Amino acid sequence: MKWLPLVLATVPLLSHSSVFNSVHGCNIREDSDMWALYKQQFVTSDGRVVDNSNNSISHSESQGYGMVMATFFHDHASFRAIWRWTQQTLQRDSDQLFSWKWQSATPHIPDRNNASDGDIFIAWALLKAEEVWPGNRYREQAAAIINALADTHLVTLDKHTALLPAGYGFEHPSSTVVNPSYWVYPAFNDFAKFNARWQSLNDGGMKILEKSQFGQHALPSDWIEYRNNQWEPAQQFPPRFSYASYRIPLYLIWGGYDNAINDHYRSWLKKYNRAWVDVETNTMANYRAPSGANAIAALVQLSNEDYKHRSVLPEPTLSDDYYSASLIIFSHIAFYERYCQ
Repeated sequence: MKWLPLVLATVPLLSHSSVFNSVHGCNIREDSDMWALYKQQFVTSDGRVVDNSNNSISHSESQGYGMVMATFFHDHASFRAIWRWTQQTLQRDSDQLFSWKWQSATPHIPDRNNASDGDIFIAWALLKAEEVWPGNRYREQAAAIINALADTHLVTLDKHTALLPAGYGFEHPSSTVVNPSYWVYPAFNDFAKFNARWQSLNDGGMKILEKSQFGQHALPSDWIEYRNNQWEPAQQFPPRFSYASYRIPLYLIWGGYDNAINDHYRSWLKKYNRAWVDVETNTMANYRAPSGANAIAALVQLSNEDYKHRSVLPEPTLSDDYYSASLIIFSHIAFYERYCQ
């Protein structure tokens, strides 16, 4: 992993003045090898995106990830195949949302509950697809998902707008559990065109992150809960900053936001390069973080640099599993959409 010397930013990430003249590597759409490798490894001919590190299941998250990538690389054939499989296999009859998991064993859908981050990525991909391939009802389909989520998954906690991780299972009599990595900030920027509550969700996410920096390394746990008028690691999950939470700085930078957690993450990973840390005991995994985690740390470093060279970001290899490869490619796409436009 190559690290650039740290230069503190003199403007906030949200400022348009942070679109620098000295940005190199904006030809990512011409780098078709990344998407070709991803399809070869994880996308079946009928459009199922396979999580090969998780018993080869598929889920609404993987399908949404594949749809966003296909749109970015202007691959309409792959987009149509992934979206068709998602609609036919995961979309529920009761609403516009999606069952979160598909497995090869029967029953193929063992749990009809949704995962809101998967729904979000699918809707966001459809919005992006409408811009690239208009006239296919993609915006209409996206709006139905966005409105269904706004009606059922946005709640007020601690006077902030928050996102429920699913339709059921996370609201308890004395607490409500959320996952900070489900805040897909760049998607909510686009969703706000339909409903202003999505902008308040971005604002709420930033406020909640400020109150959820735990332990020696000041990082949130993957799952947090609002209990007794404060934010704390969720009791029903291990109190770890782990795989899911790598996405927090990715989505913040992609959406044009800065937060202290970005540099807390980069500093922790640079020093220890562990897969997870327990935010209560500060103990860590005895194995290294995946390449995707380091790609995001490199993106955080780039966000602090006046001269941004995409070459510092790793590219996916055959040794990367579905999740690591996804984070790597998203780091490249976030670089492009944040700094090259």
